Amino acid sequence: DEFKLPPKHCNVAILDTPAGLHGKRLKEVLNEVDKVVVPVSSSRFDMLATREFFEELAATKAVRKERVDIGVVGMRVDVRTHAYAQLLEFLQEFDLPVVTCIAQSQRYLQAADTGVTLFDNDLNSTVVDIQWRPLLNWLVSRH
Repeated sequence: DEFKLPPKHCNVAILDTPAGLHGKRLKEVLNEVDKVVVPVSSSRFDMLATREFFEELAATKAVRKERVDIGVVGMRVDVRTHAYAQLLEFLQEFDLPVVTCIAQSQRYLQAADTGVTLFDNDLNSTVVDIQWRPLLNWLVSRH
C-alpha cells in the first residue's frame, strides 16, 4: 500500500499511522510531513515501548535536520502526579517537548457513544480548551 499525497487544495492533512511504524515506511512518512504527534502515557511499559521509536525518530535525517517537529502528548496523565514527573524525566532523554496532557475522562467515551465531538459540547469547553488548545496551537504554528 502506497503513501498518497493529499489533494493540492488541501492546507492540512493528518495521517494516523500504526504504532509500529518504522524503517523505510517511517522515513517515507517523515519526508512528507511537518509535524509528528506522539501520544505517550505515563505507564512505565508505554515509555519503554516508545523508547525505540524515539531513538529511530532521532536517527532520521528529516528530524536531525529539523524539517519535522516532534511533539509529545501525555495521554491519561494527571500533571499533579509522580507519574507525570516520571514521564517528563523520560522525555528529557530525547529532548522532546510535552505539547499538552490529556487527562483520563469519561467525556471521551460519552462523546464516542453519542457521536458528539468534544468540541461540540459547551459543557466541556473549559476542559477542552485547557487540554487541547496547546496541541491545536502547536499544530498550526510554523517551525
